[in-house]
Amino acid sequence: MSTKANDSEDVRAFVQTAEQGGEFVWVITLVDFAAQKVKRSMVSDDTFAMRAAAQDAGEAYLKGLTEDR
Repeated sequence: MSTKANDSEDVRAFVQTAEQGGEFVWVITLVDFAAQKVKRSMVSDDTFAMRAAAQDAGEAYLKGLTEDR
């Protein structure tokens, strides 16, 4: 996902997965490249047996957040 609030701001969100206790969680990170800083990170409360399932769930969650804007 990419957003541009104004011409000087370049903000992007990334979905990654991380292993936690033998299962996987998704991690969504919002990065402001213009300011060179992480604005926010969110980690799922749910765990998934497979990395691909966590990735798919994270991407779906991010899509839902984008549509809520």
